[in-house]
Amino acid sequence: MISIKKRLLSFALIALCFAGIFRTAQDTYTSEADDGAVPVADTADPKTTLIIWYADEMLGDYLEREAVAFGQASDDVRVLPVQVSGLNFFETLGEASVKNIDFPDLYITTHDNLEKAALSGLAGTVDHPEDFLRGDNYPQSALSAVTWHGDAVAYPFYGETTALLYNRTYLENEAKQRAEEAGEPVPDGDELDELVADMLPDTLTELLDFAGHYNAPEEVESVFSFDVGDLFTDFFFAGDAINVGGENGDDKSVVDVYNVNSLTCLDIYQQLGQFFSTSADETDGEKILADFIAGKTVFTISTTDAVRKLAEAMESDECSYEFGAVPLFDLTDDIKTRALSVTSCVVVNGFSEHQEQANRFARFLTEEGAQDMYERTGKMPARRRASYGENEIISDMMTAYFRDYETSVPMPKMIETSNYWIRLEIAFADIWGGAGVNDTMRGVAGQLMSQITGSATMPDRIDDPPRILLSQDIPEDSAE
Repeated sequence: MISIKKRLLSFALIALCFAGIFRTAQDTYTSEADDGAVPVADTADPKTTLIIWYADEMLGDYLEREAVAFGQASDDVRVLPVQVSGLNFFETLGEASVKNIDFPDLYITTHDNLEKAALSGLAGTVDHPEDFLRGDNYPQSALSAVTWHGDAVAYPFYGETTALLYNRTYLENEAKQRAEEAGEPVPDGDELDELVADMLPDTLTELLDFAGHYNAPEEVESVFSFDVGDLFTDFFFAGDAINVGGENGDDKSVVDVYNVNSLTCLDIYQQLGQFFSTSADETDGEKILADFIAGKTVFTISTTDAVRKLAEAMESDECSYEFGAVPLFDLTDDIKTRALSVTSCVVVNGFSEHQEQANRFARFLTEEGAQDMYERTGKMPARRRASYGENEIISDMMTAYFRDYETSVPMPKMIETSNYWIRLEIAFADIWGGAGVNDTMRGVAGQLMSQITGSATMPDRIDDPPRILLSQDIPEDSAE
């Protein structure tokens, strides 16, 4: 199906060329004619050269090593990784592919770009997906991320999502202090581990209950703090109640952000904001993580890049704390949450003349190459059973992140909802700051529906659902 679209939609690619900035990939295996004419392929070399483009410099050494390993094991293929600018990536890719000038056979991009890639012929088909893209190899979030209208158009590579981080030292000290106050023996070993586990919140109500009874040391400024200006860290509050694009993020008939459940979740989210004096405009994810490492907070929410920072801090002499991670909490026993996720994919360019070889390398990279990917790049492999190294603390924390990734909500991939992230992020910030939940989410739904249908559309207003109060001290009418 994709190859047909490639032929039929060439004009779409031509349009991309006008906005592109041409960037020539390296051409290592060519020879130049005596008169300085256009280089031609070296026919003495029997191996086919595959070019793979990537933009994230953290992948450089890793891709070079995997390319060498694949080339050494292959009789007919070698791979050349080429770093290109992430700015105007698809315009550059489209121009190079249309003009047949040093374009890549494969490239790495986030899954929300896959509809754009598929429609313009820049995504080829996945070879035998039923043998590779299965639930025992990848979680559903990864499989949904690479699926477009029923077809697998890319290979899941690595994922990004969030988890709940906690100061284990504080929780251990709290468990010991509570035992002393109760006249019980000071816990140690497995008993201490169990008590710490019992204090980790399964719900927001449990977290607030802990905060209400916590014997906080002087250095603790807040029990719980997170970046309320970043959709990645606050989306989960309504993640189980919002659906844009259906399971695979490609169904234009599904725009369900304005419903009773989402209003309930975001009302709870707004109530939480009343426990803090922080404005969404004043938050800074890096500072919040730095404060957490410094012992100023007990719990926080962060993306996977925090794990290495925590590990480095624990190994230094300046930090006296141990940290851990667990999956994100639900709001209540009945109101579930789901984290947001983005999956980076390996895509076979539909314009490549080496489809079979490119698919072979993509499978190698996302299978064998996933095994030590985290150790070499800090990226969380999308593939199950990948290693996170010998450090047990890091491995435990990354396992928590992967559990959230398994149940996460992938960003939609529809072109018409490309600004969905920004609109929802603004809405969450406004709600945190006190804006009416009902009107705000109704406006978001109307904007999204108008973008998809091309005409001004606004859903019928829903009656405010009964409130679920986080605290009896919050007035019933405080949210609107």
